[in-house]
Amino acid sequence: MSHDSSAVDPLGSLESLVPWARTDRERAILSAAMAYSSRGEAAASMGWTPSAFRRALSELRMRAARRGWLPTAPREDVPEGFHVLGTTSLYKAGSDAPALRWVKTRADEESKYRLLMEAMTELALPFRGLSEVSAAPVECRDDLLVVYPLGDPHLGMYAWSEETGANFDLETAEAGLVSAVDHLVGLVPRASSALIISLGDFYHADSVENRTRASGNVLDVDTRWGKVLAAGIRTMRRCIDVALVRHASVRVICEIGNHDDHSAVMLALCLAEYYANQSRVSIDTSPCVFHYHEFGKTLIGVTHGHRTKPANLPIIMAKDCREAWGRTHYRYWYTGHVHQDSVREYGDTLVETFRTLAPRDAWGHGQGYRSGQDLKADVIHAEYGRINRHVVGIRQIWDGV
Repeated sequence: MSHDSSAVDPLGSLESLVPWARTDRERAILSAAMAYSSRGEAAASMGWTPSAFRRALSELRMRAARRGWLPTAPREDVPEGFHVLGTTSLYKAGSDAPALRWVKTRADEESKYRLLMEAMTELALPFRGLSEVSAAPVECRDDLLVVYPLGDPHLGMYAWSEETGANFDLETAEAGLVSAVDHLVGLVPRASSALIISLGDFYHADSVENRTRASGNVLDVDTRWGKVLAAGIRTMRRCIDVALVRHASVRVICEIGNHDDHSAVMLALCLAEYYANQSRVSIDTSPCVFHYHEFGKTLIGVTHGHRTKPANLPIIMAKDCREAWGRTHYRYWYTGHVHQDSVREYGDTLVETFRTLAPRDAWGHGQGYRSGQDLKADVIHAEYGRINRHVVGIRQIWDGV
C-alpha cells in the first residue's frame, strides 16, 4: 500500500534519505517505510515488531547524518533569501513523527549580494549621464598606456598629529589625491590610453558602524558616512576628468578592499552612471576581486592583496587569462593593502605593492608602521612593457612643487 510519506514524516526526510541508504538492509528498511502508511504495517512486511522497525529506521537516520545527510525543511517554512542551516527535532517516546521542530536559517549570501547590487544600482541612477562630453586631446600616442595606481586612499579616515604624527581628515584626503593625480598627469606623455586603479580601501569605512566587516576592527573616522561616500564619488570624478585632458580614453577599476567591501562597488556603479554618456570613459563594475587589463604585449592584474598570497598571483593570472597570457611578454600585478613599496619577481611576473598618500591611523602608528607616502604613474609601451615611472611625494603635494 503506497502513501504520502509527508503524512508520517513532516520533514519529507524519507525521500531525502534515499541516496544515503548504502546497504541492502538500509534500502529495504527505507523502502518499507515509504511503501506503507504506518510503521506497524512496514514492520509486519519485514516480519519485525513495530518497535524494532522504528529503532532500525532511527539508526539509519543517525548513520546518514554522520555521513552528511540533513533533513530538508518544507520550502514554505524558509523565507525567500534564506537557506536552511540545520534543524532540531523533538520526538515523543515511541513516535517517529517530530512533536516540535526548530529550523535554523541564515540569509543566503548570493541573495543578499543580489539585493545589495540592485539597491546600489537604483541609488546610482540619478547620476546617469551628468558628465560633460569633451573632445579627446590631439596628438596622443597609441603605443603608450599610462597607469595611475591609487594606493589605499582611505577617504574618511581621521588622524590626529599629536597621536599619529600627522593630521588627516576627509578634506585633506580629497585635496591630496586630486592634487597628486593632477601633478602626475602633467608629467606623463600624451598616451592615448590611461588606466586609473583604486587598489582597494578607497573608503576607510564601509558602513555607519565604523568597523571592518570581516574582523570587526574599530576605525577612526571623520564626519558622517554619507558625506564620505559623496566626497569619494566627487574625488574620483575629479581624477578622471583631469586624466581626460591628457588621454583619449580612460578605464577605471575600483578594486574591493578589506575596508570597503560594498562601498567600492557603489563607487564603480555611480561612476558608470555618471559617465554613461561619455564614450571616452570605461568603468569596470565587476565585483570580482581580480581584474585584468591587456595592452600590447603587457598584461596587468589588479587585486587589493588581502585575500591571496603574492606568490599565488602569477598562477591565478595564468589560469584566469590563458589566451592573454600566451599573447603577452610582460606581466605586472598591482596590489595595495600593506601601504608600502615592495616588488617580488616570480618568473617573468612582477608583483608589486604600493604606498598610500594617507598617514598612519592610531592603530597603525601604535603597531610601528612608518612607510612613506606617495603616488606613482607608470608608462607602458605596447612593445616593450613598462618604460618609465613618475612619482610624487606627500611633501611635493603640500608644497605645490
